[in-house]
Amino acid sequence: MTTAVAVRVAVARIYRFLRIRTERNITPSQTSALARIGQAGPLRLGALAQLEGIAPATMSRVVDSLEAQALIERVPDALDGRASLIQLSREGGELLHQMQSTSTVAIDQALASLSASERALMERAVPVLEKLSDLLQASAVLHRAE
Repeated sequence: MTTAVAVRVAVARIYRFLRIRTERNITPSQTSALARIGQAGPLRLGALAQLEGIAPATMSRVVDSLEAQALIERVPDALDGRASLIQLSREGGELLHQMQSTSTVAIDQALASLSASERALMERAVPVLEKLSDLLQASAVLHRAE
């Protein structure tokens, strides 16, 4: 198995495990958008679509579904009265916090089961994984622009 295949399989398995089921049963796209809004919001729909690497029309459907569940809200853009910004609602912020806390606890518990040398290796791997993520995101952006 090549390194690329091994990384893909491992990341997919970790992602599947961390995809937490909530009473709302939100989709992976909704979860990702919610996290991005929590991290970078408030922001415009087009900016959110670009950050998530999906088409604005697709993001519009995701945002509409989050709004219907009262997890986000649209607020006027102070710089452009014709536009609106998307931000987490109180309920959306609480759900995001709960989901992130649950994931962090699960990862902490798994890391605690590793040997000290394995934990040190994981600590050194995090910046490399972040760089790999950035490179993949940049590559996706370049391919969409072509």
